Order: sequence, then structure tokens, then C-alpha cells
Amino acid sequence: MLWTSVLLAYDNSPTALRAVEYVGQMFSKVEGVKVTVFTVYEKIPEYDMVETPFTNKVRSNIEALRRDKAEVTAGLEEVKKHLCRMGFEDSQVTIQTMERKKSVAKDIVEMVRAGGFGTVVLGSHGQKGSIFGSIANDVLKSLKDVSVVAVA
Repeated sequence: MLWTSVLLAYDNSPTALRAVEYVGQMFSKVEGVKVTVFTVYEKIPEYDMVETPFTNKVRSNIEALRRDKAEVTAGLEEVKKHLCRMGFEDSQVTIQTMERKKSVAKDIVEMVRAGGFGTVVLGSHGQKGSIFGSIANDVLKSLKDVSVVAVA
């Protein structure tokens, strides 16, 4: 795994935005670096239901999931543009999305292993008693021979 193959986990949070800035500052001038901006989104169920007050609530929740996915996907394009403004070439930055299969942390780990990434950068939402958030902590515990940067 090459440390210059960077997976940037992005969830549209303030710490994810700081992680984007970190990647731009640390890697934009590194020759041969490749960045994949990656997000995991919730499965959006299909439905074919008779109209009832309950199904109206379900439809409302499904529409909220669709809006969230669209917002994060649009955010990925903005992240790519921002990284290019910071010095990356368009060909150095790719976007990848994945429907959540297990958990966000496990899906990030799976992506790292499948893609041969040597560096993972993600935002960290710290929890009481931990310097990292639970996702960053789980990713850190699960990966060996990979640099993991948790940006607070």
C-alpha cells in the first residue's frame, strides 16, 4: 500500500471539512499523490405502499434520506473542486460513494483494503473518554500498515 494513495472519508460535517483542508495542505504538492474522496450513505428503501398516516411518515423519512444523499453527493463535487483550487490536478482526485453495508467504520476499512490505500484521513467527532470519535477509533483499531489521520 502506498502512503500517496489517500482515502479522504467525507460526511459533510465540520470536522470532515477540516480533513479536506488538511489533505489540501499536506498532499497538494506531493508528486504522484492520488486522493479518493469517499462517503458512505444510508440505504434508501424502495416502497410501494397503500396511503395511510403511517406510510406517509415512512415516505417522509425516505425522502429525507434521498435529500441527505443528494446533499452529500453534491458536497463531494465541491470538495473535489476545492482540492483542485488548493493545487491538485483534476486527475488526482476521484469521488467514490458506497451504500452502507455494515457500519460506516467497517465500510471505510473495506474500501481501504479493496483499494490499496496507504493513508486514510477522516474527521473525528470526539467522545467523552476518547481522543477520537467512535468511527475514527474503529477505523484506527481495524487497520494495520496504513496511516490513519483523524482531524478534530
